[in-house]
Amino acid sequence: MDKVENFALTSVDLSNCDREPIHIPGKIQSHGCLLVLQEPELIILQASCNTQLFWGREVEAVVGKTLSQVFTPIAFQKISQSLKSHDLKYSNPIDIELTHNNTPQQLTAIVHRHDHVLILELEPHIPTQTHRAYGIYAQIQSSLPAIENKNSFEESAQFLAQEIRQLTEYDRVMIYRFETDGSGIVVAEDKKPELEPFLGLHYPASDIPKQARQLYSKNWVRIIVNVNDNPVAIYPLHNPITQKHIDLSYATLRSVSPIHIEYLQNMGVSASLCISLINDQKLWGLIVCHHYSPKFVSYELRQACELLGQFMSVELFRQYQKNWEAYQIKVKKIQQLFRQELSVHESDLINRIRTMIDSSGQHLLELVNAQGVVIGLQGELTEFGETLPQPDLDDLLSWLRSYYPQEIFYTDRLAEIYPPAQNYINQAAGLLAISIYLDQATYQIVWFRSEIIQTVTWGGNPNKAVVIDDHNQMRLSPRQSFEAWKETVSGHALGWNELEINAAMELRNTLMLAVLHFSHFALEEVAKRAEMANRAKSEFLANMSHEIRTPMNAILGFCDLLKGLVEDDKQQSYLDAIAAGGRALISLIDDILDLSKIEAGKLELEYHHVYLPILLQEIQQIFLPTAMAKGLSLQINFEPNVPKIIAFDEVRLRQILFNIVGNAIKFTEDGSVTISVRAQNCDDDSRITLEIMVADTGIGINPDQHQQIFEAFVQSEGQSNRRYGGTGLGLAITRRLTHLLGGTLTLDSQLGLGSVFTFTFPDVQITQSHQLINLQPAIYLSDLIPSTILVVDDVESNRKLIAGYFDTTEHLLLEAKDGYQAIAMVETHHPDVILMDLRMPDLDGIATSQLIKQNPHTANIPIVMLTASVVAKDFELSQNLCQGYLRKPVNREQLAAVLSDILARKIDIQPPNIPQQLTEKTAINITKLPLNQLLELKEILRKEEEKGWPELRDRMTQRELRSFLRRLQKLAKNYPWKPLQDYVTILDQQFADFDWDNLPDTINNFPTLRRSLQQLDSP
Repeated sequence: MDKVENFALTSVDLSNCDREPIHIPGKIQSHGCLLVLQEPELIILQASCNTQLFWGREVEAVVGKTLSQVFTPIAFQKISQSLKSHDLKYSNPIDIELTHNNTPQQLTAIVHRHDHVLILELEPHIPTQTHRAYGIYAQIQSSLPAIENKNSFEESAQFLAQEIRQLTEYDRVMIYRFETDGSGIVVAEDKKPELEPFLGLHYPASDIPKQARQLYSKNWVRIIVNVNDNPVAIYPLHNPITQKHIDLSYATLRSVSPIHIEYLQNMGVSASLCISLINDQKLWGLIVCHHYSPKFVSYELRQACELLGQFMSVELFRQYQKNWEAYQIKVKKIQQLFRQELSVHESDLINRIRTMIDSSGQHLLELVNAQGVVIGLQGELTEFGETLPQPDLDDLLSWLRSYYPQEIFYTDRLAEIYPPAQNYINQAAGLLAISIYLDQATYQIVWFRSEIIQTVTWGGNPNKAVVIDDHNQMRLSPRQSFEAWKETVSGHALGWNELEINAAMELRNTLMLAVLHFSHFALEEVAKRAEMANRAKSEFLANMSHEIRTPMNAILGFCDLLKGLVEDDKQQSYLDAIAAGGRALISLIDDILDLSKIEAGKLELEYHHVYLPILLQEIQQIFLPTAMAKGLSLQINFEPNVPKIIAFDEVRLRQILFNIVGNAIKFTEDGSVTISVRAQNCDDDSRITLEIMVADTGIGINPDQHQQIFEAFVQSEGQSNRRYGGTGLGLAITRRLTHLLGGTLTLDSQLGLGSVFTFTFPDVQITQSHQLINLQPAIYLSDLIPSTILVVDDVESNRKLIAGYFDTTEHLLLEAKDGYQAIAMVETHHPDVILMDLRMPDLDGIATSQLIKQNPHTANIPIVMLTASVVAKDFELSQNLCQGYLRKPVNREQLAAVLSDILARKIDIQPPNIPQQLTEKTAINITKLPLNQLLELKEILRKEEEKGWPELRDRMTQRELRSFLRRLQKLAKNYPWKPLQDYVTILDQQFADFDWDNLPDTINNFPTLRRSLQQLDSP
């Protein structure tokens, strides 16, 4: 036999009770019948085992049939018609008639859909209740205004209990409110006079476990007709399609948990009705109706009660809002008073607070209904009301700062988490604290509440819900006694409610504004100085960049032009050195500007579709000549699972790879440099973790310097820029860019053993768009149709450079040295495109462009802005005026690329016209050279083919290729034969672009020139 022991509920695992599957009991209450139907045929999948009582057919004979086979035609038609409703709730109830033993039975049908099946429930039809229910709605119409007009929620709840009892005629009706811990309290009650009152009784959370509360949140009404009746099983137990229990969460007939049955039996209750009270989608409480004999309430009457419950739920919110608004008015008055106090006095903040407490300390207590308050401002304390001795206050505030530094903290049981509080529990059983932390300053306001000896009356001893069975095991059991049981609670303060907590937060915001106000002027001064410094720095960098880029544009541009004219190798090396120095200086300026933007937080990322294979191939093509010149292998390992297209900032990824691969080749004398790309799938199939590794066999880096090398203008031991060159900014920018892109950068390196830089970018978006992928071959200025181009620049060398770029093309170039001259030439010559310098004296490029666009005759002329400016504002101003924007120094490839978007390309551009055979007549037709010079050219080409060309074809070194190109350029100048000139032009462009995809084919085609002259006869 079980024996009852007094155990605290906290020592027992309540999860078993919480896990009881009460929504799938597999049974129903016996007063009704339930069918589970498969639509649209309405096949009966499952049925309760009491079908015999309703229409005289055993359950085995019903399951598997269609509803039309077991219902009368009229009943079936009513059910079918109701299923056409968009919301079945509006179809219920459905009055039908079934025949049993030749006796018609009046039934009420209720239908709902859930879990992909249709559930049909049948209940007794009670005409007297149904007729009475229609009159109830008139009674409800008078009840609703009465509830609304009550002065308080307590009055509304009591009136509701009386109305529900009058409507339903239950013996007892209670309004039950859930507490935050899941326990409940009866806040209103109406009952028969002879019954023991339950008003004010508390009930532990285990009385209505979690899963039961969840069902009450789903289904507003729950009826139990006869606690002592035997439930009826559902046949078959499992749905034959899903092989699962039928979910009866929304079923009226769902059977009752055995634990709850025992619970009600112990209370002497025979029937019950529960209506949910839901506030803001949260179960606030229940309307609980008890009857001490079996009792059935019709569907119509239950719906009327549900309507009252829903209205009361709205009333809950209205009353809450009403209380909140009243409290808010009070709080706002107090807040306004505090704001005035903090703004009137001219002394420091601490004195203002002291003055405020002296004059308005009582308001500060009323704000949160506290008995005492202390304010700590940078170590100085100000008190009002019942507080603690100074040493205790110091210790308490220090403890709060250490363990609860959040903006707001509150407890009604301080001694449980801070044992020293046991010594002053009469003053501080509970506290509410707000804190502000600014740099080194700390501001705290702490309110105290004294101990309240609470007497909680339970509906029976809540600790006697544990039974020790014959195996000496503890198990949960409904309490046997529901007589009032009192528990005295000490050491607690009155709990802080939501309104008081919000009021404290509002005061914190007010105090925060005051604190910020006092530091405003100092911060403003610091901000002004910082802004001035940043502005001066930005202006200096912008001016420095402009002043360097302007001459560098001429230096690098004319170096490029001279390479095609200078034949001497030594002179070529001088030009290479000049160009390298110029590019290094431009790189330094760009790095400094990027670093400045990153540090100022002004570097913006732009995510577009990036085609990884092409990006890596371009990096390889750029560095391959340098690697080959040093005898290094430059390889790419692209694992198969890596997506080819991702959403990324291509410019910054290219910059990262350019820095790292460039460094790897620079500091590697022999061996290889390898770029490896890997990917790891994320939980989301559309995202990956991208990993890029750059490994080299170079000089390596001492582990002690792994962090140091990522600092600006720092290189590791053995990496002196005197030997290797460089700005010392590449790695600093690389790491910062990696972090901006959300990635990490790790380094694995030992001195003398090479280095491995690993970039990891998590959560990278995969995309399949090819929209922005440019697979077109390089475009040359000579590819564009002959056009008139106006060059506007106040620097003569810049104009001459642009003219030099077009020297071998068929374009007509016009020059203007200022904006006024440009406007005049535009009106006179109407060029096809204008290359406009941005910064010019008197009338700059923006103003000149605006005047050109304002003239209707010249408004359609495209303008490309060429500038050495790096100021973002200049770019923004140019966007609405120009069709292109290039930053100096400008090379031929950049110019050709931007002009290709404006000027049409030549139709049917063909490779160099190298005829297979030439006669004397055809040779004279394609060139002005006499026959003897053509024969001389043929002989020179033969010698070149025999001596220099084979070695070049096999090795393809950059030095040999440059020497070969210079010899052919000289030859084309001395022998202006069109096929040779075309060949040299293409070879020169491909070499300048590092076009290693097409260079080998162009070199292999060199003998075609000589063979085309082979048929010419000697004189």
